[in-house]
Amino acid sequence: METVRKVATLPPSAEKILKAKNQLASDFNALVADAEELLASTATYSGETISGARGRFKDTLDQFKTRVSGVQSSAVDRFDHATAMTQEYAHANPWKVAGAAAVAGAALVALLLNNRR
Repeated sequence: METVRKVATLPPSAEKILKAKNQLASDFNALVADAEELLASTATYSGETISGARGRFKDTLDQFKTRVSGVQSSAVDRFDHATAMTQEYAHANPWKVAGAAAVAGAALVALLLNNRR
């Protein structure tokens, strides 16, 4: 007997966060590529000072890439886990979620009406 697996869709706000995360990762990758290109373009320059600076910059860039990669991976894992847990909770407790949303909406309306005075 085949089981049908539901495909989870993200709410619009989660999609915006995911899109921003992907844009940030893309921008970071472009920064690293530009830095590596800068290192490659200065390879023909001579002198101990430039050579030392290039070496230190390359070491720092490599350490930065390693740290950011680890942080990015951890953040993606946590985001994915939180999204899955939220969806699981919402599917298991739809009335609680609807009630919490109604209370939050009522509080927002009350706050907006109170600020109007």
